[in-house]
Amino acid sequence: MEDQLFYVGQKALINRRSEILVLKDPFIGLDLPGGKIQEGEEDLNKSLIREVKEETGLEITVGGPFSRLSFNLRSSHKNPSKKVYLVVFECRYLSGNVKLSNDHSEFYWLNKNNFNKVEDNSDIYSCLRKYFKDG
Repeated sequence: MEDQLFYVGQKALINRRSEILVLKDPFIGLDLPGGKIQEGEEDLNKSLIREVKEETGLEITVGGPFSRLSFNLRSSHKNPSKKVYLVVFECRYLSGNVKLSNDHSEFYWLNKNNFNKVEDNSDIYSCLRKYFKDG
């Protein structure tokens, strides 16, 4: 068997006063801040901090891994059908106001009492359910 070629990415489960930041991607639905690790990035915490800052304008600290996910890139991506493996990290909000990049259309700060309003059977929703129900 040949080795599989894939991307590795990171997502941030940002906790601000017991609320988690959830984004809406107009193409894929629910999302968390973060993205693929770029060429030359060796400090994975700095990579996730950079991605979060680019996508939301927020400053965070990165904690430990919480979950893992995978998906295939959509057909409009420059590398369609490539697999992306993601590690979701528990992160803590430090400062800033959410200023979304062009990658996302909406955002929500959700807590254990209202997270079900975005239920969509996605992997991101499953991650939220695990966080609020089991965490």
